[in-house]
Amino acid sequence: MKNPVRVSFIIPNWNHKQLLHECITSIKALTGDFEKEIIVIDNASEDGSAAFVKDAHPDVICHCSQSNVGYAMATNLGVSLSGGQMIFLLNNDVRLFPDCLQGLYNCLKDNQRAGAAAPLLYYPDGGFQISCRRFPSPAALILEQFGVLRLGRFRKWKLTQEEHHCLCEVPQPMASALLIKRECWDEVGALDEGFPIFFNDVDWCYRLYKDTKFTIALCHAARAIHHEGVSVNRLGFRKKINFYKGLFDFYKKHYLIKQN
Repeated sequence: MKNPVRVSFIIPNWNHKQLLHECITSIKALTGDFEKEIIVIDNASEDGSAAFVKDAHPDVICHCSQSNVGYAMATNLGVSLSGGQMIFLLNNDVRLFPDCLQGLYNCLKDNQRAGAAAPLLYYPDGGFQISCRRFPSPAALILEQFGVLRLGRFRKWKLTQEEHHCLCEVPQPMASALLIKRECWDEVGALDEGFPIFFNDVDWCYRLYKDTKFTIALCHAARAIHHEGVSVNRLGFRKKINFYKGLFDFYKKHYLIKQN
């Protein structure tokens, strides 16, 4: 590439200094001719994350929030501070394979309809991680609970491992690692901060398909390691409460009939 593409990595962080360090290190080891901008939004961590980043990675932009503002607001703030042609939403518990960015970029370059692309995710032990889903219609969730893969035109919520390996376009990947064209982000809009922890990525993908002509690609040539749920697991019982609140709010926003 004659003029390197500028990619802005947006990483919200809350109390995971070591994983954040591994994440940033993996970004710096990425192959390809890219100009990388790394922005960390620290949500009032108490483990010295912000000071560590400023000391160990002085080239990283680190913004410190006075309180834990949640994933959605932190991500939106990070994007607002960024200037890349591409936006890479990234969880602090993700470690990218060296060729991940090149694979995702090639996927978007070769598919003009795709506004965003996600890699295949794996657990730290090498096990495959189910990371893509259909939108959570009531029928899909009921099928999920009863272990039914399909019933008529309905399919279960989570895509199967086989579908991950054969589908090139998916409805809703987790935003744990998601490369987005700037024009796509601008057209879809920021994450809805009414979903501070859960379902903000579901809502964003839903709006992408509902309000734009973009699609979301699943790039089989890009891989990453994901320590799933390390931050939200610290919420304890509040994790489940926040999950179901997010699901209810998603239904209220997109499925309930609006009265004039």
